[in-house]
Amino acid sequence: SEDEEDDGAEGENGKADKVQRNEDGEAYFDFSKNKRCTVRKWRDMVLVDIREFYEKNGEKKPGKKGISLTLDQYKSLREIIMDGSLDEQIKALEK
Repeated sequence: SEDEEDDGAEGENGKADKVQRNEDGEAYFDFSKNKRCTVRKWRDMVLVDIREFYEKNGEKKPGKKGISLTLDQYKSLREIIMDGSLDEQIKALEK
């Protein structure tokens, strides 16, 4: 079903595909078939938007499921990823 997780859009090096630009010139990264991370400006704020997309008439459109992080929220998330805290909690649940 479309709601199930997909394997991801990984390149030869195993990393998500490099930066692309949408029709508004915003940078985005596809990290699976229907999930995308977009860096954009809204009301003079930089946002990191992680969202599901769907296809309509051959175009990818943003869905309702997603989250927009302010720069401070993104930096907080990045910190717990970079210091290994998030991975520790994931590994604890995988046992």
